[in-house]
Amino acid sequence: MAYYKGMINYYRSVTDGQAIVEQPALQNGDWVRAERPAEDELAQLISLGIDTDILSDALDPHEIPRIEHDGGWTYFITRVPDVGDNFNDYTTPIMFALNNEHTVTVSRDLLGRLWQPFIDSNAVDTARQTQLFLRMVETILRSYQTRVAAINRQMRAATSDLVNLSPKDITTFVEYERKLNDYLDALIPTNTALEKTLNAKFKLIQLQEEDQEMVEDLSVDIEQVIARCKSLLRTITNVRDSYRAVMDTRLNETMRTLTVATLALAIPTMLAGLFGMNVQFPFDSHSSFTFWVIIFVSMFTAALISFYFLIRKR
Repeated sequence: MAYYKGMINYYRSVTDGQAIVEQPALQNGDWVRAERPAEDELAQLISLGIDTDILSDALDPHEIPRIEHDGGWTYFITRVPDVGDNFNDYTTPIMFALNNEHTVTVSRDLLGRLWQPFIDSNAVDTARQTQLFLRMVETILRSYQTRVAAINRQMRAATSDLVNLSPKDITTFVEYERKLNDYLDALIPTNTALEKTLNAKFKLIQLQEEDQEMVEDLSVDIEQVIARCKSLLRTITNVRDSYRAVMDTRLNETMRTLTVATLALAIPTMLAGLFGMNVQFPFDSHSSFTFWVIIFVSMFTAALISFYFLIRKR
C-alpha cells in the first residue's frame, strides 16, 4: 500500500458504490486533504477562504481541541494519536474546515496510516458533508480505542506479578501515564466541542436526526474512552505505590539484616581486639585451649544475637 506523502489531494465519492477515489482537480463536494502543507499549499488553502490565523492554529503542535464558526466556515480542531509514517504515538492536531462547498482536513503531520484504511474501506458520500465529518471523527475515536486497549493489555501482562516488577517496568508505566494524560487532554475538549454541535443556537453544523444520534453515540463512546484512561491512570498510580512499598520493605529488610550482622560481629570484634593487645593476661592466653574458648564464645554470642533479632524480634 502506497501511503500519502504530503501535499494537497482531492477525494470524491464515485457513483458505483460511493467508494472514495482521488481526483485530479477540485470540485464542489470534494474532500480536500492537506498534510504537512508547504507555503504554496497554505496559500492555496487560504484562497479557498480558510482563515489564516485558524490555519496557523491548526498547525501548532500544542493546539487544544475546539470548534468555532467564522466567515461561513466551521472549524473543528482536535488531536489524533500520531499514526503517520514516522510513528511515535504522540497526539498531533488536525483541523476539519467545513463550508457549503468543501470538507477540508489540515494536519501538520502525515496521517497516512489513519486515512488510507478509511479511504479503502468506507463507502460514504463526500458530498454529504456532515456524514463524512462524523465518519472521520469516528475513525479517530477508533484509533484512540485501539491505543487504550493496547495499553490496557500490556499493563495487565506487566502487573501480573507486582513483587517481581523491575525499574524498567516502572519506566514503561511512566510512559503509559504520559500517553494517557495526552489522550485525556485531547479527548475531553474534543467531546465538549462535539457536544456543542448539538446546540441549535450555535448553528455550527447542520445535523439531521440521524446525524444527531450519531453525535450522541460518538459522545458516549468518547466518554467511555475517557473513563478508561482515568481508570488506567489510577491503576498506574496504585502500581507505583505498590512498587514503592515493596522496595521500601526490601530496603528495610536489607538494613535490618546488615544491622543484625553488625551487632553479631561486635562481640567477636571486641574479643579479637582485646586479645590482640600486647599486654599480660592473668591466664595463659597463648595456649590452644584459650584460642578455642575465644572462638566458641565469639560464635555463640554471634549466633545468640542473630537468633534474638532475626527470629524472636521478627
